[in-house]
Amino acid sequence: MKSLDDLIQSVRNMGEEDRQPPPPADLLFYAPCPVKLAVKDALDALAGALAAAHAATGDPLAIHIPMGCTSVDPYDPLYRETDPDHLPQVIASIGFGDFFRHGFVRRFVDTGVFAAPEPEGVTPMHRAAGIVDPAGRYLVYGLTPYIFLIDRKRLGDLPVPRRWADLLDPRYAGQVNMCGDGDDMADAVLLSIHKDFGMQGIARFAANTRGLMHSSRMAKSGGVPQAGGIYILPYFFAETTRQPEHMQTVWPEDGAASSPLYMLAKRNARPRLDRLIDFFTTGFGQIESARWFLPLTGPLPESLPQGAAIKWIGWDYIRSTDITALRDRLNGEFRLLVKAREGQGQGDAACAS
Repeated sequence: MKSLDDLIQSVRNMGEEDRQPPPPADLLFYAPCPVKLAVKDALDALAGALAAAHAATGDPLAIHIPMGCTSVDPYDPLYRETDPDHLPQVIASIGFGDFFRHGFVRRFVDTGVFAAPEPEGVTPMHRAAGIVDPAGRYLVYGLTPYIFLIDRKRLGDLPVPRRWADLLDPRYAGQVNMCGDGDDMADAVLLSIHKDFGMQGIARFAANTRGLMHSSRMAKSGGVPQAGGIYILPYFFAETTRQPEHMQTVWPEDGAASSPLYMLAKRNARPRLDRLIDFFTTGFGQIESARWFLPLTGPLPESLPQGAAIKWIGWDYIRSTDITALRDRLNGEFRLLVKAREGQGQGDAACAS
């Protein structure tokens, strides 16, 4: 744990980093925690294979993969940058975060600084959902799909929910456990509900939510004590924990609400970084644990139910909305609604992470 002096120095350093451009990088890669180490190993191996060729020309590769969840990262304020020359050649991130913010999009995405590779062999599941960016800017190379894990004992006589709209029904009051930890939230879930049902839908969903907890805690075998009977969590956590018979995984009939794993590559990154860029179209799916994050070109998990679909909010919606600002607003308002419901004596503090 950091000492108080270290913490103060970290805050000071963050202020300095806010005013200075971060060190140049060929690749800045924010990866999902469950696959971060495997991704790093794969990229380190690739970088090692390329190192000799690049070193011979005096042009070594520079890859930055933040590994700590709370460590100070000099690239945190990168979305505020105004000079494209200060951006990494390739940026990879997750969720509807900083690199979807309108300011960043207007300065760099809409002006053509980035161009996505043309993916080959896109799975029918991704094609049907419209995951490929028609503007050719972002490459969504994978997805975090959110599904239901049902504790039939705690659900009692209530029917097992099959669609997202079911979770807004008052009969499920106090039954929903939502994926959320610290400032993080399942952004695709709230955005999808808001798109389909508006703020009224968010309020109804919050009214049924018993509490928030981290996905890894949700996946505890047999469920969490004093939790509700419905967990909303990433497919990875639902399927990689052995569960007793009373626990049931449900892939929503209208699709798993899906958050993007995406990459932005500068036009001038090619051909120098072609093999690095190719990792996102082909190499990611070759990591066994990454298959739970639905690689764009496969392979997909064998456990996917027949007819499994992706619920994607759509590129038109993303571009017509300040999607990151909306995400932040929904996150805050949803938390307040859940806290207010708990304050009325209907909550369960044991569900908070």
